[in-house]
Amino acid sequence: MSERQGSVISFFEKDIHPFYQAGILVMVILIFDLISSGLRASGMMNIKDNFPWQVVLSFMLFYALFNSLLGLGAKDGNKYYLYSMIGFIALAAIGGFLAYWFSGITIDEAPGAIKWIYFVFAFGYLVFVSIVQLMKKIVQLAQEQDKKLRGEE
Repeated sequence: MSERQGSVISFFEKDIHPFYQAGILVMVILIFDLISSGLRASGMMNIKDNFPWQVVLSFMLFYALFNSLLGLGAKDGNKYYLYSMIGFIALAAIGGFLAYWFSGITIDEAPGAIKWIYFVFAFGYLVFVSIVQLMKKIVQLAQEQDKKLRGEE
């Protein structure tokens, strides 16, 4: 484990590039899709047609949550969130392609509200990013005010 001045560096303080995060999740989606296809082909489990779409949606939400939180430790927040949004779009597009490829159905043909959930998660991601950025800014302002009150500045 990395240590900084005798203390352990938190996972959320690490600077993990958003493209790396999205790439890892694309690989995990692919693994889930391959396993589910194998189980379906073997007849061991009855897996619904929209399962690959559900997998993509699950990991889009996972990316939205953790990517927003990992942005707290980014050195350059604007650059980080630009790459984050590109990574999210790439994750949604590549994940959608994989879901189509493994399920054989388009997002419009998928049973349920898959299309609307895609939209909600995309909008939700923007909300998460905004909330985290706002929280980060408020904490920075509070720290600056605290320094002024202590006479450290």
